[in-house]
Amino acid sequence: MMNTTLWHDYVVARVDKLVSDILNPKIILSIQQISEQLNLYYQPMTLLYNNELEYTHSIRWFIGSCYLVCGNCYPNDFFWDKAMTQRFLYALSFYQPEFATAMTDFAFQENRNGQSLFGCMNYFLHEYKRVLIVRVDLKIKLEYAHLIGIEAFNDLMNKIMRKIQSDREKEERRKAGKIVSKEKSCFEDLRGYAWAIEQGVDTGGLHCHLLLIYNGDKRQEDWYLADTVCKRWVEITEGMGWYFNCNTTEYKRKQELKGTLGIGMIHRDNILEVKNAIHAALYLTRPDKYEQRLKAWMPNMRSFGRCNYP
Repeated sequence: MMNTTLWHDYVVARVDKLVSDILNPKIILSIQQISEQLNLYYQPMTLLYNNELEYTHSIRWFIGSCYLVCGNCYPNDFFWDKAMTQRFLYALSFYQPEFATAMTDFAFQENRNGQSLFGCMNYFLHEYKRVLIVRVDLKIKLEYAHLIGIEAFNDLMNKIMRKIQSDREKEERRKAGKIVSKEKSCFEDLRGYAWAIEQGVDTGGLHCHLLLIYNGDKRQEDWYLADTVCKRWVEITEGMGWYFNCNTTEYKRKQELKGTLGIGMIHRDNILEVKNAIHAALYLTRPDKYEQRLKAWMPNMRSFGRCNYP
């Protein structure tokens, strides 16, 4: 019987790591190590495979190579000994050139996303005398990770996007004098944003890096804004959400000591602040984060997005 603690996102992350380690010439694994991994993850990967999802190359290579060795044997009946593991490695070795291509393709796409985000950041950093930049990481608590797959996580992110839109509409009503309350919602005065959904290597946990750009003449107190957004995430996830607030005094102080502080209040005429803000934003699109890419997603789903700008 399959171990119920091995949920889909965890298994695909471990399988992806195994395949990447085998195909990476810089990493050496023993036959015994690979056999142990195959005996752990072959059965759950086969049983949890979802035909309605798209999978990264490594998962497809794994499934195909296993099939060449196992044929139509039921996963429960198969044990990966040294001979079977060597046959698997032989089958997988044919994907070595494709592995290098996959890493190059990922880096190319991340560079394209980075250029797009650079243009967005450059616009707002020059359009406004000062902007308030908030960055939060939104996750699911580990104990609930098996309940929130990629479909559910994407739905949660859509709720965040709808909240951004509704707060923008609320801002317009406030400007028109239709709202008298002085207390603003967390996304009012928001001028730009970007997000990137990633997947952890060790646990397979899904998370989102969310970047928010506010009008610095309208909003201050970046820690408070970030905390409010994080609490909104917990509310949307019905208590299953976890977060990291990058705008705490402690975190910003560490960045400031290193000369890399690029969040909080950024002034247009401060060259270092502008440079650091762009660098901090581009963390969302780093080409070297291959292992943190999504391993499974819904058709036509996006893992990166940003606001429109003139």
